[in-house]
Amino acid sequence: MEPTRHPLGDTTRHVGRIVRDLRERQGISTTAMAQRLTALGRRISQSGVTRLETGQRRIDVDDLAALAAVLGVHPAALLPAAPTPEGPADACALHGHSYDSHEISGPGPRVCNDCGHTEETTED
Repeated sequence: MEPTRHPLGDTTRHVGRIVRDLRERQGISTTAMAQRLTALGRRISQSGVTRLETGQRRIDVDDLAALAAVLGVHPAALLPAAPTPEGPADACALHGHSYDSHEISGPGPRVCNDCGHTEETTED
């Protein structure tokens, strides 16, 4: 009997996008990322890194921890924020991250000081 395959979900795709964004912002190639993961004891090939960034490879919690370590962020920074009754949560604020005050005082995107996540802001 073959094991049941579950389709990859939105969280996997979200983590992949965040990993790719942070990796590119830090100027790390997929090859270097794979080497750093292997050095941490989590062997993921260069093509595996590409597949997880594009949502084509499952990411388990050990992968998540190793990816966060290589990128210098808390593992929770790679996960989507849980929505609240008031609406979507600010993922960075939930994780105790901060923004420079000049970046939140004007219109346009703001960039998290801790993980580099970019959030579009809207004017009220």
